[in-house]
Amino acid sequence: MLRAFLIILIFCNFSSLKHDFHTSLTEINFNPKSKSLELSVRVFTDDLETALTNFNKGKLVRMEDPESEVDPLIEQYIRKNLALVSPEKEVKFGKFYGKEKESEATWIYLEIFDCQEIKGFTLYNAIMQELFEDQTNLVNIIYPSQKKTVVYNTKTRISTWPF
Repeated sequence: MLRAFLIILIFCNFSSLKHDFHTSLTEINFNPKSKSLELSVRVFTDDLETALTNFNKGKLVRMEDPESEVDPLIEQYIRKNLALVSPEKEVKFGKFYGKEKESEATWIYLEIFDCQEIKGFTLYNAIMQELFEDQTNLVNIIYPSQKKTVVYNTKTRISTWPF
């Protein structure tokens, strides 16, 4: 009886972690002192773990794993799926600072340097789009003091820098 109760309890806990929508939120803030873009990317932790497991050739990845194992995978995954691209097709990657778990989400922190003149650049965002057909990635950009929002999905992965 106790075993059946534990199985039901475990099933209910795993079921409650699932969500019906797939989205990420990226905040991009221009720092006028350093002339850089500071990025904060919020994703559902379970989706990130699935993406990293797939990216890691099927080897299970959990946020509780040692940072020395997880953080390089996160950085590689983000470099593959989020980038600022010049008109000459040069990619400006962000410096990865780390992650922070918050309830059912994980925040990922980056900074892209030398961004005072980025007119004509494009922003590429394909986070989790290899996993979910309904994946939507919202990007809020504050540059230098104006705010714009760009929406990405499986049909739209690239947009012109809106300023």
